[in-house]
Amino acid sequence: RIMSYNALFNFILSPRGNGKSYGGKEKCIKNFLKKKEQFVYVRRYKDELKDIDKFFDDIKEKFEGVEFEVKGKKAYINGEICGYFVALSTSQKLKSVPFPFVTTILFDEFIVDKGHITYLRNEVEVFLDLFETIARKRDNVRGIFLANNVSRVNPYFTYFKCIPKDNERFTVAKDGEVVVEMFTDENFIEEKYKTKFGKLIRNTNYGNYAINNKSLRDNDTFIQK
Repeated sequence: RIMSYNALFNFILSPRGNGKSYGGKEKCIKNFLKKKEQFVYVRRYKDELKDIDKFFDDIKEKFEGVEFEVKGKKAYINGEICGYFVALSTSQKLKSVPFPFVTTILFDEFIVDKGHITYLRNEVEVFLDLFETIARKRDNVRGIFLANNVSRVNPYFTYFKCIPKDNERFTVAKDGEVVVEMFTDENFIEEKYKTKFGKLIRNTNYGNYAINNKSLRDNDTFIQK
């Protein structure tokens, strides 16, 4: 649904296991099968791509008769290149590499949790540089950013002066070129709370984050008008 806004950058925050990455892959695969459009899959650091050979494992059964393969930093469908895998930290090396058939840039886990890994220095501008390398003068390239709802305080929302609104699914900024979706699903919530783990974390801070899509690290304690 977020793609109906036709925004340049699309940010999707949802609970863990809610299907963000799966949905992103599905869109990329369908774009290639229908229109031969390619994708670039982005993670922040090289070591986050170490298991990229398993990229299609969770979705290939959905596409019967289609052959999927990963060789090095390229993805193949039926023997043709359909996508590329890029670490944002080393993306500066790609400035002279052409990507004329790429229409989707899928940045997975764009929000960092504290104590885990760190954002790059001037990260947003590093990503913008990568986007410019891929899109050049084309207007048919879209950025899709996926993350768990760790925090609404992050370099991307700050850079574009975009603050997701409470209790609203979509927030639009930058004259419609940036859209943020805070996605929840009642069926997902109900099914999760039926599990033993869901029952364990009900009414906890982690449960509100992992199931109800409440920010894990944000709180308004000591904040008043």
